[in-house]
Amino acid sequence: MTSSILHTPYPIPQSLYIHIPFCKRKCNYCDFVSYAGKEELIDEYVEALCNEINSPPCQSETNPPPSLFKRGGKEGGEFSTIYFGGGTPTLLKPEHYERLLGFLKMIIIFKKETEISMESNPGTINLDYLKEIRSLGINRLSIGVQSFNDVHLKTLGRIHNSKEAVQAYKDARAAGFENMNLDLMYALPGQTLEEWRTDLRQALSLNPEHLSIYNLQVEENTPFWNIFKTYIPQTSYPLPNEETELAMYEFTIKTLTDAGYHHYEISNFAKPGFECKHNINYWKNGNYIGFGAAAHSHLNGKRWANPDSLEEYIGSGSVVRNVEHPTSIDSSRATDRQDSIFLGLRLLEGLPKAKFAGFEKEIGELMRDGLLEEKNSNYKLTRQGLFLGNLVFEKFV
Repeated sequence: MTSSILHTPYPIPQSLYIHIPFCKRKCNYCDFVSYAGKEELIDEYVEALCNEINSPPCQSETNPPPSLFKRGGKEGGEFSTIYFGGGTPTLLKPEHYERLLGFLKMIIIFKKETEISMESNPGTINLDYLKEIRSLGINRLSIGVQSFNDVHLKTLGRIHNSKEAVQAYKDARAAGFENMNLDLMYALPGQTLEEWRTDLRQALSLNPEHLSIYNLQVEENTPFWNIFKTYIPQTSYPLPNEETELAMYEFTIKTLTDAGYHHYEISNFAKPGFECKHNINYWKNGNYIGFGAAAHSHLNGKRWANPDSLEEYIGSGSVVRNVEHPTSIDSSRATDRQDSIFLGLRLLEGLPKAKFAGFEKEIGELMRDGLLEEKNSNYKLTRQGLFLGNLVFEKFV
């Protein structure tokens, strides 16, 4: 069954992203913009967010956006998704979110069906906390479980254990969440295929509406990079080999699709109708506005970003960020087209063939290599292409 979200005849909905860059501890694999040990700055950061929200970006008099925000007493745009990501958003108190949502309601229209998501860490939530944030209107919860194996959780540097992960899920259900995602990772150091099968079966037993399944990527400037790329020769990585990693991915696809989940993006699976609308907007290269340190925005082909530094962002005051002066982001038409291709190819339905005009040579090579195929007038990743997606994407950047 295919969700109507992916085939709606209407424009992809507008989205807002709010970055919460605080963590109790940086995980060994994490290269996101987040900071541990700076929780004393949370109150100041929330005030800085409110200042930015109160002076929303894109208010250029020479190139005003089409009714994105309330201006001069007029109604703003009907944003369909709001996403609190991090970092660990659940390090903020419910009163922080009450304040932030109050400011957001001053500039945008909240619809009954607005998808309001929050990422969470099982080590930072309990039933009372979840009840409070649910009562504020947050209606989609993403729990960063990563694994139900305590040995692997320790290796990853997570602050929770498997028992706490299960309890967090149960508490979220008790708090009234009916749209929940679990994040899981595979191809972990020392992980066997059977251990991954056990993890996935445990996740399925909880019956979430959505599952995001990622293979571990060893990124620069992380503890794992120093361990696996610097001090240990490549031939002796304590990581599953490519054959095992592929078997893990194949098992994931078969197990989840057999269980009724819609495999709609390389790493994402949902019960029909529960696909993440916010992320679909990203993959469709739609318009979105980002608030907070390191937050990125995209509006009609223009891209810009806020400073990564927490202190610089807090000290910036109510700066209006203008689409005509993007910060260190290439906003050319060619770049936007390339982004549309490699983002859109992440979706299993692929992209219309017309999108690839000028890339005939690359398309031919990828089809000969068995990584791309034509279906329903779209080019889409093959089963092999799903696993080797990065080899496909690099052809278009």
